Amino acid sequence: MRKLTALFVASTLALGSASMAFAADTATTAAADNAPMKMMHHKGPGKGGPFAGLNLTEQQRQQMRDIMKEAHQKRGPGMKEERQALHTLVASDSFDEAKAKAQIDAMSKAHSERMLARAKAENKMYNLLTPEQKKQYNENYQKREQKMMEHMNKMKAQHEAAE
Repeated sequence: MRKLTALFVASTLALGSASMAFAADTATTAAADNAPMKMMHHKGPGKGGPFAGLNLTEQQRQQMRDIMKEAHQKRGPGMKEERQALHTLVASDSFDEAKAKAQIDAMSKAHSERMLARAKAENKMYNLLTPEQKKQYNENYQKREQKMMEHMNKMKAQHEAAE
């Protein structure tokens, strides 16, 4: 169960950062399509995931928005409904282990499908990048991975100290 929770937390963090990194700008710019631009993020430049700070052109930004919009439209039922169905089983007068297992299996399958769709969309976006942008993307990824590992180790140490 601890591994499942860790996987869920890690994927939630990753999905959250991806959503922030690819959020469409509401402001329009009069810059030419070829003019390099930095992506805007709620946390500031360079802190929104591996696509942050890549100096994307407006054309790249638009293509990435289109890819994310397409991926968003293909999503099935949301996690909220899945959690609500599991909660209904947990909050019943008697626990039906078979139904709970079936719901958890369905949630795991849906989670895997969402992760696969996200990976496909990110691959499409990655392949829009120039070689220099790909290098920066990979550096951003490594930095984020290291920070995540440091955070997980810190949380593990705190958990062990509490026991």
